[in-house]
Amino acid sequence: MANIYFPSCNFTKASPQAAGKLRAYLKEIMPVAGCCRIDRTPYPAGDTALYFCQACRETLEEKPDNKLVLQNLFVWLKDQENFQWPDYSGIVVNVQDCWRDREHPEIFDAVRECLRKMGVQVREMEENREKSVFCGNLHFEARNPQNMAIIASHGDAPIYTYPVEEQRRLMAEQVEKYTEQLVVTYCNRCTSGVIAGGGKAVHLMELCMGTYEG
Repeated sequence: MANIYFPSCNFTKASPQAAGKLRAYLKEIMPVAGCCRIDRTPYPAGDTALYFCQACRETLEEKPDNKLVLQNLFVWLKDQENFQWPDYSGIVVNVQDCWRDREHPEIFDAVRECLRKMGVQVREMEENREKSVFCGNLHFEARNPQNMAIIASHGDAPIYTYPVEEQRRLMAEQVEKYTEQLVVTYCNRCTSGVIAGGGKAVHLMELCMGTYEG
């Protein structure tokens, strides 16, 4: 059975240098698919789709004709003997786990193993792993009464439809939970959410590709 890499369009827009390095590395050893929403290539049943974007995973899971096995790219990457891990020894971070991965403990483990291989020290948050309540402006469970009131006032409307200033207030509540200056994310929504709340975030793939400069 073969692997096929499904790139993240949103990550490519946000981090073109890291996305380009990742594509070049993977293109040497496996096919690279097009956008998961429009790619209609009839991949053989049982082949593995490597993804690292939660939206890509959801799209592939919802395709009625999808016969691929899905695997998170960080889960795959941590076991590659020929991958050259950058050295970020001395960096201490919080990890912002993604609420959408709450049923994927293998991703939580892989993220931390990738960071360990790069010499990055993780200070765990109380709301880590499956306890995360955050996925940027897609999902956030407020505790601040004023922010709870904002959410209640919008009924069932998604957070990303709120006025920008209200979104920032919600994201700032999440940022207040961090104990370290740098937060490692592995979700595009989480990355933009941390930044919107005034925090400093770096996507794990930027670290893995060695494009992060502090």
